[in-house]
Amino acid sequence: MKKGMTALLAAACLTLASIPVGLTAGPEKAFACSKGETTTPEYDYSVSSHVLYGMVSKLENVYYKGQLYKMATLINDSQLKGSFTRTVLTAADSDQCGASLEVGRDYLLYANNRLGRPAVSVFDVFEGEEAARRITALKNMDMVPEPEPGVHTVTLYPGSNVKLTLDGSMVPVTATPLFFKDSLYVPMTFFRDILGYVTVWNSDPNRFEILLRSEWAGIAAQGNPSQSEFKDSVSGIPVGSEPFEAAVSYSNVQVKVDGKLYAPEGQPFSYRDVVYVPLRDTSEKLGIKVNWDPATYTAQLKDGRPIDPLEHPALIMKLSSGREGERDIIIDRFENDKAVYHYDEEVPYGQTVTQWTAELSDVLKQTGGTEERSIRLFLSKGEREYELIITEGLRNALLTDSAVRKSISYTLGKDLYNWPEDGVIGMLHIRS
Repeated sequence: MKKGMTALLAAACLTLASIPVGLTAGPEKAFACSKGETTTPEYDYSVSSHVLYGMVSKLENVYYKGQLYKMATLINDSQLKGSFTRTVLTAADSDQCGASLEVGRDYLLYANNRLGRPAVSVFDVFEGEEAARRITALKNMDMVPEPEPGVHTVTLYPGSNVKLTLDGSMVPVTATPLFFKDSLYVPMTFFRDILGYVTVWNSDPNRFEILLRSEWAGIAAQGNPSQSEFKDSVSGIPVGSEPFEAAVSYSNVQVKVDGKLYAPEGQPFSYRDVVYVPLRDTSEKLGIKVNWDPATYTAQLKDGRPIDPLEHPALIMKLSSGREGERDIIIDRFENDKAVYHYDEEVPYGQTVTQWTAELSDVLKQTGGTEERSIRLFLSKGEREYELIITEGLRNALLTDSAVRKSISYTLGKDLYNWPEDGVIGMLHIRS
C-alpha cells in the first residue's frame, strides 16, 4: 500500500469496519438518516463487502425480510471488490437513507452485507467526476501486496476483544484473531472447527496450497507436521490490543475453494505454527456472509450459501411478525382460496403439526390484531433456508388475486417450478 495512504487507512483498520483499541477511531456511518463526519475513499473501501461501477438497467420495488426496498439491477463495468453481483438493494425512501438511483446512469457503489444481500445507502453512491476520481484512486492502491516467500517482519494488531457470531450464536476462535493490512485474520482451522469445512495445508516444497472443501467435515493434511497439524497455541500473541512486531512467513500460497483457485484479497501467512487467512474474504468465498458491528466489536457471520437447483429445494411461504419472539406462520397450501397453515415450531416425536384454515387477510393479522404479518418466501433444503427477494408485483398479487394464490399453492412444499435468477422471485416464476 502506498505510504501516503497509511494514515488514512488507519481510520479503517479492517475490511470489516472498525479498529483495534489503541488506534484513532474513524467515523462511523449512521443510517438514521445522517452521516456525521466525512469519510475517505479508503475508509469506504475498507468497510464495504462489494465495490462496483456500472449502469443501472432496471429499478424496481421489491420486498425482502418483509420490508419494502428498491432494487437496482446493474450492467457492471468494474467489480472492484467482492464477489460478482448484479443486484443491489437500498431503502425505499430518503428518510431511511435510500439512494436516489436512476435507470441509465452510471454509479460507483460501495455495498455492504448488513441485510445479508449487497445493500447501499445514500452515502455509498457516487457518480460523475467524483466516481472517476475514486476509481482511479482504487486502481492505484496496492491493496494486495505480493510478499516474497520467506520470513517478513510486520506489525500485527491482536484482536483479543473481537467477538464472532454464527447465525446469531457466539462462537470461539483459537488462536487469537489478528488485524493486519486492513483486514481481520483468523486461524484457518476456524473454518474446520466452527464451520465444518475441510481444511488442507499442503506444505510440500513444490506446492503451497490452502484447500477448503464444503462437502464433508474433518481435516486432511500433508507436508510439514509443524504447520499441517495447526497447533492451537496462543503463545506469542500479547494480551491486550497493543500492536507488536512479528516475524511471519509467506509461501506463495494458493487458495482453492471446492477445487476453484481464487486470488485472495489478503495473502495468507503463518505465525507461531498457525496459518492465518482473512476472515471476510475467505468466508465469502465459502458463501458465508460477514458483517461488522463496531458498537459491540463483533464479526457477524451468516450462512448465506445459495441452494443449488440440483438439490431440489422446496418453496416455503412464511408470514412473519415484527414482534420479537412471535412465531412464524407457514402456509401449506390454499384450498377454496383459504390458507391452510401451521405455526413454525418443533413437534414432539410421533405427533403431527396442527393445521388451521382461514382467509389469508385474517392470517396476516394474527399478531394481536394491531400489526400485520409480512409475506416472505424461502427455498428450503433440510435445515438450510435461503430467503428470496419478492417483486412488488408478485407480493401484491398474492394479497389480491385468488388465481395467483392457487398457482403458488401447486409449488408450496415442492421443488420450485421456475428457478429464480439472482434470488429474485416474481410473477414469471409462479406456475400458471
